[in-house]
Amino acid sequence: MPQLIAMVIVVVGAMIYMFQTFGGTGDKIEGIAQKSSIMTEINNIKNGLQLAARDEVLRATDSTTADKVETLEGLAELEYFADQINDELDATATTDTANVYQAISFGSGNTMEISLVLPAKANATTLARPGLFIDISKGSLATNAGFLEKQLVADLGALASIDVNQTSATYNTTIDAAGDLTTPAALVAASGTTAATDEDGKFVIYFKDLQRGVIDNQ
Repeated sequence: MPQLIAMVIVVVGAMIYMFQTFGGTGDKIEGIAQKSSIMTEINNIKNGLQLAARDEVLRATDSTTADKVETLEGLAELEYFADQINDELDATATTDTANVYQAISFGSGNTMEISLVLPAKANATTLARPGLFIDISKGSLATNAGFLEKQLVADLGALASIDVNQTSATYNTTIDAAGDLTTPAALVAASGTTAATDEDGKFVIYFKDLQRGVIDNQ
């Protein structure tokens, strides 16, 4: 009997938390499902990017070095992603031009978009790392964009530096050897230590386990 009472207390407490925090169990379940799908899509692209960095096939945005690429489509043409993602990115039959992946999990529309973020040659130093610009501010995710961004920043804070101030695939030149960002201080979640205040559903992730100093600057 005491165990049953304890279980009831736990369940009731969880339900109260859900309603207070998310307005109901439906919103809670939807938010968890959305975040899970977003993380899956981010990791799918990140895994391919990690292989590309290891193989040193990335180049600066103003580089013309042959046999290296600067967009997600370029990486798809080199087959760094799963087949379905490669096909999605390379559907236009152009060469290394498209840099926006519209996530398959959300219908391949503008609901979730991922872009590769690379520096120009001047900033493609030994400190430079590739980043991923995430945009969940449109489509069916727009309503929960702020909440989802906050959750993602919290979850990824120990693994990456996250520039929540960016609204486009723009490289943050203040990244250091550890992968931390120094500006804009109030809006950067570096190693999860700085509170992020911008929650518009647009941000750039710099994963710290992505190899640095491998972006061609010739």
